[in-house]
Amino acid sequence: MHLPDFCECHHPLVQALHGQEDGKLLHQFQQEPEQGRAFVALFCRYALIVYSLVGHAAPTGVQVDYLFATTWRYLYQQMRDFAPPEGMTSLQTWLVDRTGDWLTRAEIPPPESIHYRLPAAPPPLWCYLEEALQKLASPLRLVMLLKTIGHWSDAQIAQELELTPDQVAALIPIGQRELMTHLPADIWSIYLEGAHPDA
Repeated sequence: MHLPDFCECHHPLVQALHGQEDGKLLHQFQQEPEQGRAFVALFCRYALIVYSLVGHAAPTGVQVDYLFATTWRYLYQQMRDFAPPEGMTSLQTWLVDRTGDWLTRAEIPPPESIHYRLPAAPPPLWCYLEEALQKLASPLRLVMLLKTIGHWSDAQIAQELELTPDQVAALIPIGQRELMTHLPADIWSIYLEGAHPDA
């Protein structure tokens, strides 16, 4: 099985956290939601282990990548409330257990219905984009959900929401700008290579 290279692991903001213990990174992730680098650092530390586990649970590469991303979305949600027992220094066993738990319940869609591509949306970026989407006001949130996650055309969105295609086309750049302002500044820097719009 070919293991992917995760470019975010080489970013200076992530490299700076290389020597920190898992517990400290977890605490930073939980207590500083306006920053994303601690979660990215944990992702980089354990991505290949999780990918290896997931690689045996799906028959095609597209399905493996999709399952890998949904596994990390599940781990992201689980980590938000996880209180490690006293003396726990590594999250590896916990992450392996949680990954196994997810793999027993996850439904894997057929390859032709999967639009996800790992290089285009690494799991940490996907997690933070989903959070940013939830902060958009409706109907802008619905337009962006249908466009970015559902991959609907402007005409399909217009028909569903009783708008014109021109109205949908005008809403999308507004939604993209608002979406980016809700992303943590360090996530923007790590994945989108530039200054955050609010900086």
